[in-house]
Amino acid sequence: MIHAITSGKGLTVQVINRIKEITPIVDAIVIREKQLSFAEIDNGIITLLQAGVKAKQLIIHTHMELAYKYSLLGCHLAANQAINAAQHPFLCGQSTHTKEEAYLSVTRGMDYIYFSPIFPTTSKLNVPAKGLQALTDICQAVEIPVVALGGMTHTNTRKVIRAGAQGYASISMFFD
Repeated sequence: MIHAITSGKGLTVQVINRIKEITPIVDAIVIREKQLSFAEIDNGIITLLQAGVKAKQLIIHTHMELAYKYSLLGCHLAANQAINAAQHPFLCGQSTHTKEEAYLSVTRGMDYIYFSPIFPTTSKLNVPAKGLQALTDICQAVEIPVVALGGMTHTNTRKVIRAGAQGYASISMFFD
């Protein structure tokens, strides 16, 4: 799994064009634009679909109703969002930062989890990196796919796969 996560700078023409450029090389694009209103995200999805981006390649962050409305690939949730993923007909993933959160995500029926930050990242300057051993431990502890996030580069993606991750997600690799 390779996920590109939008940078939180809006769904501008440049971002939409970048999303179109990277669709051949990623499995999914996660629309994570917390600063935008629901209506702005809704309009951004319409623009992406009109631009030829496939709905089944888009994962919306938090706004599950948009996953339903546009038959998106899925919805990605914050660690504190407690839902029963099995009740939804699309892919459900969740961010995790501890083994306890990972276990909770499994009990919630998530299809995959993000575990982060693996490496130091500019997205979370004051959060210590977990490292490859912690990633290995999480991968061995849960029976759902673990996607590594945080400080991903073209050279360290191989390391997270060797540590047991089923893939990686990144903002900076795709949007900086």
